[in-house]
Amino acid sequence: MSNTAEATLKYALTSDKKLSLMAKLVKWKKAQEALDALQFIPKRTAKILYKVIKSAMSNATNAWLKLEDLCIKNIEVWRWPKIKRIRFVSRSRVNYIIKHRAFVKVVLSNAKAG
Repeated sequence: MSNTAEATLKYALTSDKKLSLMAKLVKWKKAQEALDALQFIPKRTAKILYKVIKSAMSNATNAWLKLEDLCIKNIEVWRWPKIKRIRFVSRSRVNYIIKHRAFVKVVLSNAKAG
């Protein structure tokens, strides 16, 4: 029986740098403490990470793990290829719009098992 639960978010509508700042903030904390900390941070990336951790906790419940013992073992954030758009401006010029995407993977572990 595995003592871990994980959740993955693909194509998050933010850059990997912004998301990794929030990930460093909550890594190695207990899952409920991380949710409490992220709930009051006024950034969009905090909401995204909150939902992923909440999903991982739900997956842990389905795997018969106790929510009180869960801690965040690992958070992986990596970038995905950018989506490029163009916008036409005056004098026959073009401005480029680059939309960043990121992937997030959260692994929760039982604190007693290591």
